[in-house]
Amino acid sequence: MLSHPVDMMAGMNGEIVQGAESQHGVITLARAAALAGRQAAAAELRSARWSPMAMNVYRIRGAPRTWEQRLMALVLAAGPSAAASHRSAAALLGISGFDRSGAPEVTTPRARRHRDPSTLVHRWRPFPDHHLTVVDGIPTTRVARTLVDLAGVLHPGRTERAVDSCLGARMLTVASLHATFAELAGRGRKGVAVMRAILAERPEGYVAPESELEVRFLAVLDAAGLPAPVRQLDTGGPDGWIGRADYAYRAEGVRMEVDGRTHHTAKLDRDADERRDAALRAGGWRHIERFTWADVMVEPGQTVARVRRHLHPNR
Repeated sequence: MLSHPVDMMAGMNGEIVQGAESQHGVITLARAAALAGRQAAAAELRSARWSPMAMNVYRIRGAPRTWEQRLMALVLAAGPSAAASHRSAAALLGISGFDRSGAPEVTTPRARRHRDPSTLVHRWRPFPDHHLTVVDGIPTTRVARTLVDLAGVLHPGRTERAVDSCLGARMLTVASLHATFAELAGRGRKGVAVMRAILAERPEGYVAPESELEVRFLAVLDAAGLPAPVRQLDTGGPDGWIGRADYAYRAEGVRMEVDGRTHHTAKLDRDADERRDAALRAGGWRHIERFTWADVMVEPGQTVARVRRHLHPNR
C-alpha cells in the first residue's frame, strides 16, 4: 500500500485511491469512472490531490515516483491492448543484462502518438493472449515474445546472449521460442533475419550455457577459431556415470569445466577431484581442464593455448 499524509487522504474517494494503489499510484479516468461513477471520478481527479501524468492518466500527489510507475502510466496511456515490451519487459521478467531503469517501453496497436521523448512506443497488431503475462501488476510480454522483439532493437550479439541466458535459466524452451518466432516472422518486422540466424544455431535439443561466464568461454574459443565443444555432456567410466562435463571434445578425449570460483584448495576437495579425474581417465578422458573466472576473463590467451594444446598437439 502507498502511504500518504493524513491531511491529503482526507476527503479522497477510497475506491479510486485503492484502484490507483494497485497500479503503482496511477489510474485512468475511465478506470476511476468505473469504480466511482463518471461525475465523482472527474471531480476527484481534477482536484489538487492528483496530478496528470499522461493523457487521461493521473498520479496521486505524494506517491513515490518510480520507474515502475512511469511504465504503468505509459501502458495505461497507450490503451487497453498495450503492454510493456522490449527492454522494459526484459527488465520486468528478470532477463540477465536488463535493469529497471531508462526509458519506459511499450507496444500498442493504437495509432495515437505519444509525444513524450523520454518514452519508447512501438506499434504492432493486438497481442494474442498467450503472448502476455502480468508482472508487478503491469501487463507485459512473455519471455519468448520479448526475445523476438529484442532482436529488432538490439545488437545481434546482445540478443544472442539474452536468448542463451533465458534458455540456460530455463525461462523458456527452444521449442516455445521457435513457435513464437514462427507466429511473428512476417514481412516488415524488424529483427526477423537476426532471430532466424540465432534459431538456426539452436535447434530442438540445443543446450544453452548456464552462466555469463560460460557464454564468454564459448566466445573466447570461437574468436580463436577453435571448434565449438559439446555442451553438458554426461560422462562415465567402467563403473558407470561419473558426472556431467560443462564442455567436451569427445574425439580428442578433452573434458572441460568452467567455474567462477577459484580452484579447490581444501584437502578433501583435492582428494575428491583426484578420485574423479582418475575415474574419468579410466573411462577414456585423456585431458581434463578446469577454467576459473580469471582464466576466461583475464587471461583468455592462455585459456585458448590450453585447449589448443589438446586439440592440435603438434602445433
